[in-house]
Amino acid sequence: MDISTTLLAGGSIFFAMNMGGSGFSSSFSVETGANLITKKQAILLFAIFVTVGAVLWGGNVVKTLGSGIIPSGTFNNIKIVITVILASSISLFIANLLKVPESTSWVTVFSISTVGIFFSNLNFKIFLYKIIPSWIILPVVGYFITFLILKIFYPLSEKNFRIFELLTKYERKTRIFVIASSCCVAMALGSNNVANVIGPLSGAGIISPRSGLALLSPVFGAGAIVFHSPSITVGKEIVPLGLFTAAIIKFIFGSLLLIASLLGIPQSCVQLNVACVVAVFATKEGTRNIVKKWSIKKILLLWFVSPCIASFLTYFMLWLLI
Repeated sequence: MDISTTLLAGGSIFFAMNMGGSGFSSSFSVETGANLITKKQAILLFAIFVTVGAVLWGGNVVKTLGSGIIPSGTFNNIKIVITVILASSISLFIANLLKVPESTSWVTVFSISTVGIFFSNLNFKIFLYKIIPSWIILPVVGYFITFLILKIFYPLSEKNFRIFELLTKYERKTRIFVIASSCCVAMALGSNNVANVIGPLSGAGIISPRSGLALLSPVFGAGAIVFHSPSITVGKEIVPLGLFTAAIIKFIFGSLLLIASLLGIPQSCVQLNVACVVAVFATKEGTRNIVKKWSIKKILLLWFVSPCIASFLTYFMLWLLI
């Protein structure tokens, strides 16, 4: 095995594990934050359902990342594939070290787009008219849907008190529903984010989309064991989440992510999750206090810094190697 193959294999595994750590926070941060299930149980469920989602619905996003943003022939040079995977994984690794949930889709798309700029073959249409709008619109939609629904239930009053009584009465069923909804989110995550590492590999013809998704999805799930701390940032530091609130969040952003996957859009699960959690905070604490929350500021800052790091590393490595 030559050094290029070794770097490619090691970089792919490292990237998949980093994605798993960041993605775990989106799927099961509510459960770990609200102490519904143990961390080991959450990791096991996460690994299983990520694999199911990737195998069943991951092909469309793989196609976008492998040949939609830049021509697939660009990845014929193995050095370019290694560059994209290493640059993306390093920037994501930094976010995981800082315990901030970061978007795997953002860093991967920025890295691939930098390759397109470097070789002057970037598909601006799909980038500007499909990917970027979805990154803006879907989190905003998730925020406002969550905010409007929760306004019906908060603050507690005579009009909605009966609803809370019923939720208390059927707490066990609500708990089961929340966990089931998280499993659905994990499937949606598998259908979307696992493609970030398979896309370049598929574009280079190194592995088929279905085989790659099946092989690396368990590695993606295993990353939750190593990089699980971002879940604390979302699940506890922003706002404590109750069972009913958790169920609403999972239903909303899980549905939005699955829609993006079916459309072949590499969408950020982290942004959708955080947008909904911030809507909960706004409902309980007021929209004016959002900018005062340090954990929210830290997440927003890293959202913009990490993709920039990925782009810089990609361009530098291309200049050095090519």
